[in-house]
Amino acid sequence: MLERFTVGNFLSFNKNQTLAMIAGNVQKNKDRLFLADDIKLLKFGAVYGANAAGKSNLIKAMAFAQGIVHHGTKTIKTPNVYFRLDDMNKSRPSYFEFEICIGSKSYAYGFELVLDKREITEEWLIELGPVKEKEIFTRNTSTGMYSYDLSLIEESSRQRFEIYISDVKTVKNKTFLNYIVTDKEELHEQNPKLSILKETFRWFQKLNISFPDTPITMYDCLATENPEGIEKAIKSFSTGITKVNAKTITQEEALEGTPTAVREQIGKDIQNDCKERHSCGYRMNLGGRLILVTIKEGIADFKEITFSHNNLDTQSFSLNEESQGTQRLLDLLSVLVTSKNNSVFVIDEIDRSLHPKLTVHFVKNFLAIAKHKDIQLIITTHESHLLDLEILRQDEIYFVEKNKNGASVLFPFDQFKERFDKKIEKAYLDGRYGGAPLFDTFFMPQEIIETTEEGE
Repeated sequence: MLERFTVGNFLSFNKNQTLAMIAGNVQKNKDRLFLADDIKLLKFGAVYGANAAGKSNLIKAMAFAQGIVHHGTKTIKTPNVYFRLDDMNKSRPSYFEFEICIGSKSYAYGFELVLDKREITEEWLIELGPVKEKEIFTRNTSTGMYSYDLSLIEESSRQRFEIYISDVKTVKNKTFLNYIVTDKEELHEQNPKLSILKETFRWFQKLNISFPDTPITMYDCLATENPEGIEKAIKSFSTGITKVNAKTITQEEALEGTPTAVREQIGKDIQNDCKERHSCGYRMNLGGRLILVTIKEGIADFKEITFSHNNLDTQSFSLNEESQGTQRLLDLLSVLVTSKNNSVFVIDEIDRSLHPKLTVHFVKNFLAIAKHKDIQLIITTHESHLLDLEILRQDEIYFVEKNKNGASVLFPFDQFKERFDKKIEKAYLDGRYGGAPLFDTFFMPQEIIETTEEGE
């Protein structure tokens, strides 16, 4: 579960900004909190803000950091994604830190990197505690300094571990976390206390971040869930779909008509993302067709999904024949049907193509499920109908807006200390809490102004 995410000097974020999923003193809906040893975590968070305020940039920052953990700085396609409204930021490091809950303990994993040079400068993993912190490892690639918790390594393995560290202590294009986890099975077998490194890395593997136009997304639940589960969920949203059909096809049939480059990239994605998993699942939208791929023990199984309407089994419809709203809903269903605890979903623009009532219904479904499962959902949205304290807790709402310097600032709704029975939707739209656009001018083309003046 995510406790906090902090980002600085990235896209529209200048100074460090933090999204905190720590529960406040709200008494309502306490049955959907996650209880760790000494903290209570929220299972839901909604981030509001005007267009261009920085909502999506917050999610992009999470996805960017996840990519660095997995693949290093080679994922940086454009190095000028630092906060460019301050010229000094080009040479300053960008900051990314995730505070996460693994088991019942809290850990902070993060790194700094100079984007313009594509260089990781610092990296750390720290066990957090109510009284003091315990350093798992830290490294500074500029000085070559590193440290680690000696208690994690058996005496017989320390020399080899030191060699591993010396190999990577000044390496600036990949994370130590990735390096020490990948292809080091013997080391981990002989040093079971090192499992926290693997568990941290797997947390990032399982982190599911979704954007509206994501063409291919990893969905672990599709490796175990069947179409009946999706069918039951989608029926509850009144889309007209009465049956989900799953037809087994070959890989060649699944990729038919796709460019060679796309085929190769899909193959690489499947191979890389499923490398350390016994089973994994993909949902792919290929030429308007919905393809589910499940890989178990290295064997891929492809199914094309079509839909029947009005209980008429003689006709089926492909994904591109469904409405944009239904297609968007299918993107979201994995959140509701996942069977895995401690799943973390982050969805940008959840309300894209959805009717307002459908968005609210989806969130209400999630909140009901969250009372019984340890899952977490973080969304960005404009949907003001969710701003209802009968639906959400005060501490489940965040706002983001630009300050006078053009930098995104993130702040929680509960800082306003509103009563639990306050009607907050109108107050938000009126600009009381920030995070909403306010207009003081009206655009009129000059030719219309001139025509109007001539007619007077």
